[in-house]
Formats: sequence, structure tokens, C-alpha cells
Amino acid sequence: RAMVPNDIVLGCMLDALVCNGQIDEALDLFRRLKSRVPGNTVLWSTLIKGFATTHQAERAMDAWREMRSEGIKMNTVAYNAVVDAQARVGAMDAVSTLVETMAVDGCTPDTITYSTIVKGYCVKGDLDKAFEVFRGMQKNRMAGDSIIYNTILDGCTRHGRMDLADILLEDMEKLGVVPSNFTLGILVKMYGRRRQVHKALEVVKELPARHGFLPNAQVRTCLMCTCINNNALDTAFEVFEDVKKHSHGIDAKAYGTMISGCIRYGRLAKAVELVDEAYGLHQEGGKRTPPYADRKDSRGGWILETETLEHLLRSLAQHGMMEDHGVPLLERLHAARAPVSGRLCAYAMGGGNDTRWYEYPKAVGGH
Repeated sequence: RAMVPNDIVLGCMLDALVCNGQIDEALDLFRRLKSRVPGNTVLWSTLIKGFATTHQAERAMDAWREMRSEGIKMNTVAYNAVVDAQARVGAMDAVSTLVETMAVDGCTPDTITYSTIVKGYCVKGDLDKAFEVFRGMQKNRMAGDSIIYNTILDGCTRHGRMDLADILLEDMEKLGVVPSNFTLGILVKMYGRRRQVHKALEVVKELPARHGFLPNAQVRTCLMCTCINNNALDTAFEVFEDVKKHSHGIDAKAYGTMISGCIRYGRLAKAVELVDEAYGLHQEGGKRTPPYADRKDSRGGWILETETLEHLLRSLAQHGMMEDHGVPLLERLHAARAPVSGRLCAYAMGGGNDTRWYEYPKAVGGH
């Protein structure tokens, strides 16, 4: 119809492409229509957001330079997008340049700007500098929620700065900053790295009770991982059994975590039991009864990652347990029409490269 989109329509089109990871297509569309739909701050900011999410920091800087050379009026939102692109890769020299230029362009850094700068220093591993910027935010009453605390706590955990993490926790308690499940997950990881499983268990029990929220599935799975990584598999099972009592129950990731833990500590028969349980293969009175109602496939069973099952079958083969445990497990999965790949079936034949489905019946007894 020879219609030309206006800047609002083009903005929606660019945003759709960027949100679906098609940044090059978005840029191509922008350039093709630029003669008819002049670029503006919103359109450029959308493209820069795409460069940020795909960690293309230099392309974001190129876009910023092009904006300024074309005389497009900058604002704080646009600057924050460019700063974010640099912070995600720890390019703090570029961040400093951007912040200095903000003043020239009449833009004032806001809470998002400073939070992003803190994130950048955390990515780079310069926690002292991150803490310095954070203290400035506190002084100017720009650090009121848990998000900025989570950013620095995560950085402290990743880079082993437990001294600063302890100070932050004291600050949160003193200033009444309400933690979230994200905060809780970071703390569980932190205590795990410090070999303090008892504190990880403690914080999951006490923090939600004190602030009126429930630990989500990610936190509880993280707690299981922490226990497993600290040679406390039985404690991980206690957490696992406790999660079953909650309304949302166990998800596939939790099953995968516990199965991997059992493999790691040589409890292979228990790992097989967990696979049966995850896929709802329990037998009661000759009838298969899934233990939980909320399942992930049409059979009513959880779909586990192929890598987890492959790891289990390899371990069973290495310990001479394929005949008694591995092949029967594959038989049960096959009989239940579980979505098991041909590669898994190959393990029953003594190899890991054959992916032909038609050999599955031969491998598991001619079904």
C-alpha cells in the first residue's frame, strides 16, 4: 500500500526485533527507513538496549557517537542504556567518559545510572570502587531498596569479598531494607562458598519468616546445591523432602540436582529411584501413580535433562550396574512412553554414539 510507518510504529517494530534477539535486523530496518523516518532518542535507545543485552558494548558506543554527531537530543534514559551496555562487560573507562559527557549534554545521572555503575564495578571485580559509589548513593538517599544491595552482594560472593558482604548485611538489617528471594539466593550461595551450610539453612528459615515471604523453588534448589557441594547430601535430602510438602512441590531442576548429587557421592541406586519418582513410574497395586499433580509433560511426569540421564547411565555402566539398574530403568521409561532420546538407549548397548531409535526395543528386551 506504499504506506510509510511513523516513528511510533517503527519504534514498536524495532522493540519487537530487539526483544527477540534480532538486533542486526532491527538496525538494518532502522537504516533502510531512516530517510523517511528520522532517528530520534527513543529509536536509538531501543537499538542501544539491544546492543546492551547482547553484550556489544562497542556498537552501543558507536550508536551514541552517531546520535551526538547527528545532533539528536540526549536524555538520561538514553545515557543509561549506553552506560548499561558498558557496565555489563566491565568497561568502566567508557562509563566514566559517558558520565562526564552527561553534564555537557545537560543530563543528570539518576538512581538507575549509579546502580548501573555499581554493577559495572562488580562485573569488573573492583568491589572497593563499587562500595565507594554505593556509599555515595546511601548518602544521597538513592539506595532504598534491595536491588542495589543484591547487586553488590552478588559481586562480593562472586569475587570472594566476604568482608564487604558482612558489612552490607549489617546495613540492610540496620536500615530496614527488605530482602527478596533474589537476596536469599545470593546469601545461600555466599554461605555455601564459605563452607557454612548451617548458616545457609538458618537464613532460608529465618529471613522469609521475618519479612513475610516464602522461599521460591530457585532458592530451595540453590540450598540443595549448597548442601551437596559441602558434602552434606543427607541434609540436601532433608531440604528436598521438605519442599515436597509445599503447594508447588518439586520441579525438574530440583530432581536433576538431587540425581546429580547422588551420582557424585556414589548413591546410584537412589539416583535411579529419583528418576522413577520424577517420571511418575512408582507402582502401587499394579498402577502407575505420579506422586505430584503438577507435571511437565502429557504423561504427568517431569522431563529431566538428557545430560543428567546420560551421566547416570554412564555411572551405572562404570560400576557394573547396567544390567540390574540401567536397562530396567530404560525399560520402564520406554513402557511409560517417556520422551527418552536414542542416545540414552545406546548406553544399554554399551556405547554412547548410536542414536537410532529402532534399536531401542532390542536394547531393552524386545518390547
